[in-house]
Amino acid sequence: MTFKYNKLNAICMWCKRKRNPHPDYKNETIPTKIFMSEKGRQIELCFSCYEDDKFQSNNIEFKKNLDFKFETMTLLKLLS
Repeated sequence: MTFKYNKLNAICMWCKRKRNPHPDYKNETIPTKIFMSEKGRQIELCFSCYEDDKFQSNNIEFKKNLDFKFETMTLLKLLS
C-alpha cells in the first residue's frame, strides 16, 4: 500500500491534520491516501488514522466503516 508524500493540500478527513506531527518532518505535509468507501466516496486518510481503522477490521468492514464514520461526522457537523 502506497501513501502519497509531499501532497500540497494533504488533509486527513478524520483527524484534520495538515502538517506532519513528527519533529524531524515538521515542514512536510502528512502522508495521505485516498480510499474508496463501499458507497463510492473518496476518503483521504493519513497513515496514522488508516492504521487505527484498518487494525480494527478486515477489508470489507473497513470500506463499510469509512461510510459509517463519514456519515456520523457529517451528522455531527450539522448538529453543531
